[in-house]
Amino acid sequence: MKRLRHIAVLDDERPAVDGLVAQLKKLAPEAEVHGFLEPAEFEGHCAAVKPELVFLDMEMPQAMGLEVAKRIQSDVGNIVFATAHVEYSLQAFETAVDYLLKPITKVKIERALQKVSQLMPLDLEKKNWVRLPSKGRFVEYEEGRIFQLKGQRNYTIVVLDNGEEILVAKTLKAFSQELSDRFKRIHKGTIVNGDKIKEVLWGSRVQVVLLDDTVVDASKERVQELGLDA
Repeated sequence: MKRLRHIAVLDDERPAVDGLVAQLKKLAPEAEVHGFLEPAEFEGHCAAVKPELVFLDMEMPQAMGLEVAKRIQSDVGNIVFATAHVEYSLQAFETAVDYLLKPITKVKIERALQKVSQLMPLDLEKKNWVRLPSKGRFVEYEEGRIFQLKGQRNYTIVVLDNGEEILVAKTLKAFSQELSDRFKRIHKGTIVNGDKIKEVLWGSRVQVVLLDDTVVDASKERVQELGLDA
């Protein structure tokens, strides 16, 4: 199965959320699984974390699942609907890769995970490209390959996912105006890829740990403004 780092669940019934979250933690132990009862909180989580997979209830008092799905499509990889009504199946496939009929069993979840593993997931990191100098010429890199950018006056050091550092004659401010909103300025001299944040360490000073275990100093105020302290 392709590696899943984040899975999110939305349902208006607590037992349904808890049950699905518990099953997913067992079946996909490598992933962080979060459950939500409120659409607004769920959508905010999707925007911030960009989960590779979400399970979404089709009918809720606060909002219809199809409406929520359309709002989060650009922030998530694959959507699986959960519904008690088979008549929603055709509508579900307009935005989702699968749907589960309630009651949801372990077997149904396993089948959904297997189906997702066989699909080419939506690559959320290939929407933007960045031109960087490399060995005397300019090369376009996928924006998602960038872990962090470190400003040094009129220059910026761009750190890629393989550890390579590229010095560019461009200010950090100029980069911040070109990059997508997945990039977060956590310090006056540092921008990090929000998708690469592993955790935030709170102590005498605030630090952000990236997925490659790099530890970066951060401004407490900036981190709080970005909602990374939640």
